[in-house]
Amino acid sequence: MKSKILRSLLFGFAAPCLAAMGTPQKSKSDKFKREAPAPLKFGSDGKFRILHLTDIHDVDPDMDDDADRKIPLARDIETINTIEKCLDIAKPDLVVFGGDNISGYWQEFTYDYIEKTIKKIVTPIAERNIPLAIVFGNHDGEAGFHREFQMLIYSEYENFRSNFNDADVYGCGNCCLTIKSSDGSRDAFGIWLIDSNDYVKRPDGSFGYDRVHADQIEWYERRAAQLREANGGEPLPSILFQHMPVQQELDMLTETAENGENVIDCGGKLFSFGDKLISGRLRERPCPPDESLDAHDQLESWKRMGDVIAAFFGHDHVNDFHINCDGIDLYQTIGCGYFTYGREHGGRLIILDETDPRRLETETIEIPRMTTAEI
Repeated sequence: MKSKILRSLLFGFAAPCLAAMGTPQKSKSDKFKREAPAPLKFGSDGKFRILHLTDIHDVDPDMDDDADRKIPLARDIETINTIEKCLDIAKPDLVVFGGDNISGYWQEFTYDYIEKTIKKIVTPIAERNIPLAIVFGNHDGEAGFHREFQMLIYSEYENFRSNFNDADVYGCGNCCLTIKSSDGSRDAFGIWLIDSNDYVKRPDGSFGYDRVHADQIEWYERRAAQLREANGGEPLPSILFQHMPVQQELDMLTETAENGENVIDCGGKLFSFGDKLISGRLRERPCPPDESLDAHDQLESWKRMGDVIAAFFGHDHVNDFHINCDGIDLYQTIGCGYFTYGREHGGRLIILDETDPRRLETETIEIPRMTTAEI
């Protein structure tokens, strides 16, 4: 969601400051001690199913103590129903939350409400004992409830697969998961989870969207090289999840004279992907890192390493398009939650194939409303 950039400037620098002080390690408290979960693994049919749920934007209706800001209960009911129905349809081997998992800009949030809200959106996954991984978005920690604290809450779920960071790099939640071959003998596929961060101060003092930082890209390249070496010198086929899209999505738009489906208005001019649109819908301008940042290097890094076959983004709630940039597929996933703008609500199913790991199947899942109440 992009309409409330820096609603909480007094709190907004809490997460970057915490990140600058270093990456916290996993808690040694007994609360977080458990046996290592079973490895992610291709099924006997050679398939692995992933459900991408992004922009859930959940809040807790009980925290509504502002007479001018009511929280319709129907929004909460619809959001949880969307999660549950997507799970039932996708039957995933892994769920990935794609950022803006909570609407962290709400001033009514307290630490208790943050915990309650996160546990509420995790519960449908936990009830089905499905592995869960997450990335954070620009809004999760916006009101000052830093993402490291939120990661601790997610970590209480015994089948949670993310980490604070796999290395001491900027942000929170940068990690790489691997999927074992169906016989369990080797790592057959990689899943990158990258923090696209939140906001950056422009030279004129205003704010825009931050980018994936250089040390995050350097860590990715080091780890990808290790996986390549372990894979007999061949890049380990991988997909990547992060909240904000790469700059190249915006670059691929071209001006057009004709209005119509999959054409957007930007500053009074019409733009589309033209024949570069493979499938899906373009309904709003892609919002990558701020134009004051040269943020092309992340995708260039993927090309250099040769492992990332596709990347999946959220952030732009009404887009679910598929384009290809220099051999790498870029996908947008529609928003899941009802506490923010959107049209259709749902997620994206991704099916990997062990026998053909550089090809995947994917489809948008749309869930109709279950109530008729005003939202």
